[in-house]
Amino acid sequence: MDGGFPAFCQSNLPLIYGLYGLAFFVTGVIVALESGRNSQLILTRTLPFLAAFGLAHGIHEWIEMFLLMSSESPATLQILEGISIILLATSFVLLIEFAARLLRWLDETYLPLRHAALGLTIVYLGSLAIYRLAYFDGVELAFWRYADIMARYLLGIPGALLAAGAMFVQRRAFIREGYAQFSRDLIGAALAFAWYGIFQLVVPPAEFYPARVINTATFLNYTGIPVQLFRALVGALAAVFIVRVLRVFETEYAQRIERLHRERFDAQARSAQELTVLFETCRILGASLDLNVLLREAIEKIVTMVDPVIAGTVFLYDERAHALAPRATYHRAAAALPPDLAARAQTTAQRAFETRALTYETAKHPVTTLALPLMSGDTPIGVISLAHAGAFSNLTVLQTLARQLVIAIENARLYERVQAKEELRGELLERVVAAQEEERKRLARELHDQTGQTLTGLAMGLHSVGAVAQTNPTLAAQRVQELERMSASAVDDLRQMIADLRPSQLDDLGLVPALREMANAVAARSQMQIDFNITGTRRRLRTQLETILYRLAQEALHNAARHARAPRVEIELGFTDRAVTLEIRDNGVGFAPQEIIKTQGPRRAWGLLGMQERVSLAGGTLEIHSAPHQGTRLVARIPLDALEMPSPRLVPALA
Repeated sequence: MDGGFPAFCQSNLPLIYGLYGLAFFVTGVIVALESGRNSQLILTRTLPFLAAFGLAHGIHEWIEMFLLMSSESPATLQILEGISIILLATSFVLLIEFAARLLRWLDETYLPLRHAALGLTIVYLGSLAIYRLAYFDGVELAFWRYADIMARYLLGIPGALLAAGAMFVQRRAFIREGYAQFSRDLIGAALAFAWYGIFQLVVPPAEFYPARVINTATFLNYTGIPVQLFRALVGALAAVFIVRVLRVFETEYAQRIERLHRERFDAQARSAQELTVLFETCRILGASLDLNVLLREAIEKIVTMVDPVIAGTVFLYDERAHALAPRATYHRAAAALPPDLAARAQTTAQRAFETRALTYETAKHPVTTLALPLMSGDTPIGVISLAHAGAFSNLTVLQTLARQLVIAIENARLYERVQAKEELRGELLERVVAAQEEERKRLARELHDQTGQTLTGLAMGLHSVGAVAQTNPTLAAQRVQELERMSASAVDDLRQMIADLRPSQLDDLGLVPALREMANAVAARSQMQIDFNITGTRRRLRTQLETILYRLAQEALHNAARHARAPRVEIELGFTDRAVTLEIRDNGVGFAPQEIIKTQGPRRAWGLLGMQERVSLAGGTLEIHSAPHQGTRLVARIPLDALEMPSPRLVPALA
């Protein structure tokens, strides 16, 4: 039976070639179909070369089968033999390229193999050229036999061994990527390619070594079986294992679908959490106008609901200190915070405030910080700083919350300003009422002490004149003269009181003469040098506007004489088509506007606040520029097209 099997194989050698070729051709077709998959595996990028190898090698074996069965002319057989050898060499080159690409893409240590196919092809063609030039005796079949042998030696064996090595390296990559179930199939494919390479040593007999010793004839003598059968078997095994390995794409596709579903579910969960955070935080921001309360509750909600945040701080810019100041801080109770976290958060927040951009902590820590500036338009007003113990992926939510927080902060500050303004108006009203009462008391006292006594004296004097007019006309004339002087003094006193209450020049002649008269009077009383200048086209203004400007100048001159002790004051009244400007400058002792204006109690700057209220009625702006020992400059600008405008800005600034 053993003797019959080699004979059977030898007689059916074309059938073996046919099955041999069929195995490789079918493998090439299957691999070609799988190479079109949308896969992230490196293997899929090299499959076209493996598919081309299988197709070319299968066609080569079929041509060999045809040559065994053909009775064509020698010339035709030589052509077919040449085509077969070309396909054989080409298939081996494609196998080398497949293995080299797979190796260097899987591991950079195999980068020197990137030109392996080209180099071995050049060596192979060089050997054919040398044979053709030096040893060719005119027999084409001998040349094609030499080409077949060298293709197996120089291309087939390296290609098969490289493919086996690539399969082993791919096995490690599969295990690393979670496809360990295909590792056995890769080992089987690698061993099949390794044996396939070993069987390429068995070549047609030739006169040179090692083909003279290891060839198809000696193999048949020792085993009794043609080597083509072994090649067909290992080729079939390689095809089976490769097809089994290609199932990895189905597994990858299933895992990708599962991963997409999981990511979609996670994204939906994150979106739901983000919406919850936004809703809860916005609800808190809209529930209170107390700045401290809303900052504290907002940062608590953000830290509690946004993962992986474990601590957070809201910084606001302090205009007095010219620095960021922490206003609200919260951290999770179970979180272990580094001792230097506060200093690191302050540094990150300062950098975000200065760059006006999202800032990450550069150093690597288990707990790191990020900071986002709170922007009111183009101006930063603060920073929200968060410490997190993992990858942070909620920047969109954080940016939305930052914008909402800015709106809430501005609303709270506006409410504080409105409340402070209402309180200030109430205090000013009390001061105005008290001042009115004091003015009435002063008028009553002066009328009683001066005008009243003068009139009483006049009445008594007139009575005495009537008594002595007939008996002593000379004495009566003298007393009439005294009574005239007393009446003139009373008239002067009344005129002075009327001028203090409302100067007649303001109603009769207008603002400019009234200001000039007041400047001359104050200069005469206080020994100050007062310069009065006018710019623009001089004209009369509304009565209320002239009164406001007159009282502003009156208060400013009073402050310059009483508080600033200024030796010189300059008054400049400017007219334009749309506004009037009153600027008063002195070279007195000066003061710090921020401190004086914000002072509470009896020492509060009621005169400056009253000036602000007067300008507010006309919709203007009031600016005060001063500094200790640098004098004071007061500038009031009032539009001429409206009387009532929104509350003005009181802008204290250092000169």
